[in-house]
Amino acid sequence: MEKRIAMRLLVALAFILSLGFSCAAFAQTKTIETKTSRDTVTGKVTTTTDTIYSVTEDIRKINNMITINPLEFFLFYNLNFYHALSPSIAIGGGVQIPTLHDIGGFGVKAEMRFYPSEKALRGFYIAPNVSYTAISYSYSYLDDNGNFTSDNSNGSVGSVGVLLGWQWFPGDEFAIGVGLGVDYYFLSANAGGQYVNFGDYGTGAAPSLRFDIGYAWN
Repeated sequence: MEKRIAMRLLVALAFILSLGFSCAAFAQTKTIETKTSRDTVTGKVTTTTDTIYSVTEDIRKINNMITINPLEFFLFYNLNFYHALSPSIAIGGGVQIPTLHDIGGFGVKAEMRFYPSEKALRGFYIAPNVSYTAISYSYSYLDDNGNFTSDNSNGSVGSVGVLLGWQWFPGDEFAIGVGLGVDYYFLSANAGGQYVNFGDYGTGAAPSLRFDIGYAWN
């Protein structure tokens, strides 16, 4: 089941990437020019039509960007900020809060982006990243003796990963980004509960899917 879900995510991202690459940084324009001339001897009027195709590139300088990843809302509310340090390097950081019922906590993440085209924050990038999230679970119930009690479990989740992505700006400040990568997760448990015990979960790798939307400025 997990492999099937991962494959569907990969197919969905491949489709999103194909759309992004097709309209990311370049646009083709078509210009039709019509010219009319009159022969001074015969008075004959001649009309000619020229079709001109040209390619334009968006070269606006973008230094700062705020984004959210709606795909992560199934697990975490998130907010991220990125800043270009140079034409080829950008750094980013973010915060995340669990969205699942009865799950609490707070997390932070950091990312560095390398832009081979030297057009940060625009175009293709490679992004190593790390994250850390403290989580807790609390569940109230009636025990076998009819007493109202609570079950608690606490732990933390850390990850390291790498992402291949593409960033573009279809509007003046509107930002869209897609990416595909892999993360390796480390889970540690401080305490175990009867219903949910974070210590039952170990470490492992999982695919990472990103679809960012946000606001960008110089």
